[in-house]
Amino acid sequence: MPHCQTFQQKIKELKRKAQNIEALLSEYVKTGDKKTEEQLEDELEKVKKEIEELRQEFKTKATQLIEEFIQRRENKNEKVEIIFDEKDCRFIIEGNLNFNSRTHLDDFPNLIKEITGYLNARNTQTINLPNLEKIGGDFSAYNAQTINLPNLKEIGGFFYTQNAQTINLPNLKEVGGHFSAPHAQTINLPNLEKIGGFFYTQNAQTINLPNLKEVGGYFSAPHTQTINLPNLEKIGGFFSAYNVQTINLPNLEKIEGNFYAHNTQTLNLPNIKEIRGDIFFNENNPSLNSLIKIAREWRKKGGILKGKIKLFDKEGNLVQEF
Repeated sequence: MPHCQTFQQKIKELKRKAQNIEALLSEYVKTGDKKTEEQLEDELEKVKKEIEELRQEFKTKATQLIEEFIQRRENKNEKVEIIFDEKDCRFIIEGNLNFNSRTHLDDFPNLIKEITGYLNARNTQTINLPNLEKIGGDFSAYNAQTINLPNLKEIGGFFYTQNAQTINLPNLKEVGGHFSAPHAQTINLPNLEKIGGFFYTQNAQTINLPNLKEVGGYFSAPHTQTINLPNLEKIGGFFSAYNVQTINLPNLEKIEGNFYAHNTQTLNLPNIKEIRGDIFFNENNPSLNSLIKIAREWRKKGGILKGKIKLFDKEGNLVQEF
């Protein structure tokens, strides 16, 4: 873009002038010459003025570009405000953005760091927003195959994608609502600490959430083979991991609902204090006797297990409860 080249040229010129100022400063430090001091002050004032002019020009041009982008949204009946952050010369969009009919968002400005409302992109195939840091409302990308939000730290509402198989959210710390990604193959969220609603994935084989401490609703991963949740302390609903061979939750203290562990071979919950619902096993589970023993100990040990122990056949029918 021509304006980008213009800004690059002006920044290059400012760098050259800064080098000249640095040379004058070195000379003044050595000599203490009054004339050099005056020249240094004069050059500093000129550069400061040029920087301010460039900043204002950048603000004007960038705001125009973002306004053009915002006008492509589908919810034009809703008010949206563009806010320029003087601290880092980046932008906050105050309001909601709906791009549901668009298959691509290649024109999403990298200068946008925050959207205070929701971001909907139902039919977009690839979501790649490398500089977006916060979404105050919901994030929905139903048909996206790939979601790359490497600097996103917070989602105030829910996170929902139906078809995405690849999800990259390495810096995400909090999701205020639920997190739902049914068809993701791998879920790796190394910095996520809290999910306000439920967590659901259907096809993920591996789930790695090493810093997650709390899930406000249920946790459901019926087909997952490997789960890493070393710091999880509380689940606000049921916990379902039918096919995980080893359930290792060393810091978990509370499950508000049922505990579905049908095919689990090993249970390790050394700090569990309360399971408010029932616990479920398959009757043909080769480790059934040892699992029932653990569940009975939970029931005896301060009434950790509030509900029943339930056994099911391979068709999913209840065959025994006690």
